[in-house]
Amino acid sequence: MSWTRCIEINRADLLPTVAQILAMLGDSEVLLRHMHLAILALLRPAESTLRRLIEIAAMDIVVKPRAKRGPPSGKIPRGLGGRKPVFVLMDPRKEVGPPKRKTAPGFGPNVRGFDDLDISPPRRVEVLPDDPVSAAALRRRVEALVAAMNDIPGQARRLARKQAGMERPLRVMRPGRPPGHVERGKRPVDLLLREVHELALMALAGMKAPP
Repeated sequence: MSWTRCIEINRADLLPTVAQILAMLGDSEVLLRHMHLAILALLRPAESTLRRLIEIAAMDIVVKPRAKRGPPSGKIPRGLGGRKPVFVLMDPRKEVGPPKRKTAPGFGPNVRGFDDLDISPPRRVEVLPDDPVSAAALRRRVEALVAAMNDIPGQARRLARKQAGMERPLRVMRPGRPPGHVERGKRPVDLLLREVHELALMALAGMKAPP
C-alpha cells in the first residue's frame, strides 16, 4: 500500500466522527456546557488525526523558500473580519513548569472594610452542565477541520511552505501523547488516532506504508 492510499483510507474512517460533530453542533449560536464539552472531546482527537495525515502527505513535497518580505507599510488590520477559519497545523504545546492551580470562578478578591464585617461575603458562581456557552469559537474550529479534510493536498503544500527555508523543520506532532488522546479509549476516533499517530511516526522514520 502507498502512503497516499493510506491517507485516503484513514480520512474515510474519520468522516463518521466529523459527521457526528456536525450533528451535535447543529445551527445554534449557543450550546449547553455539557454539549460543548462533549463536542470538544471528539474534536480534539479528530484534529490530531487530521494533522498527522497532513504531515504524511507533506513528506515528499519540495517547495522553494519564499523571498523574505519587508515590514508592511501602513496600518495593520486587526480582528478576524470575514476571513475563513484556518486549520491549525501544529499540535498545541504543553505548558512547561509546575501545573497551575485550579480555581473556581467567583466575584474576585473578598475585600471588606471594618464597616462591612456584618455583611456575608458574596457566594461563588457555580458552574453547571446546563449553563449556556457561546458556540462561535467552536464552530470556527469545526469549519476549519471540514475545510482541511476536503483539501488535504492543499494543506500539505501549506505545511511544506511553512517548513521551506527553515533551519529546523516545524514539528507538527508534539512530544508524547497527541492532543485528544484517551488512555484505553474505545471510541472509533480514539482507535483511529492511535493508529494514525503510529503511521505518522513510521512515515517520518522513512519506513514504507503497511500492506
